[in-house]
Amino acid sequence: MQSATKELDKLREKSGAIESEIRDLQNKILEIGGVKLRSQKAKVDGIKEMIDLTNEQLTKAEVGKAKSEKDSAKLQQTIETNEQTIEGLGAELEELDSVLSACQEDAARVKEQVDLARDVVEQHQQALEDMKKELDEKMTLINEFRAKEVCYFLSILSPGNKAEVYILCF
Repeated sequence: MQSATKELDKLREKSGAIESEIRDLQNKILEIGGVKLRSQKAKVDGIKEMIDLTNEQLTKAEVGKAKSEKDSAKLQQTIETNEQTIEGLGAELEELDSVLSACQEDAARVKEQVDLARDVVEQHQQALEDMKKELDEKMTLINEFRAKEVCYFLSILSPGNKAEVYILCF
């Protein structure tokens, strides 16, 4: 392993030397070509940077487009699902409206029956009150009659105590 490491270090030194020579040669070429070559190289470097920047922007735009298309497909699917749900809910709402109408009609009929029942109860209560009043009057007459009957029997049974019977009865 040490021999491999040593060999690697030697290769790095040689490659460093070669890279240095390449740079020197490139500088010499630039010196030979002069100002015009350097200017053209600068333009080429500038164009390369613009191409790289444009490629990055193009890549970002393509990624954004792909993401937007995926999002659009998802949203379209969601819209379709929601439209189906709305249609289902519309049918359910119509059914509930018909049930509500039926319940309201039933409630109106029940209310009418309750009102009629209340009217009947009021009529019967009035009749009951009238009967109670009549009963009370008749009970009063019966009690008066019984009191007179008792007085009559007392006067027959106790002919000598007419004053006491008179005080009791009247």
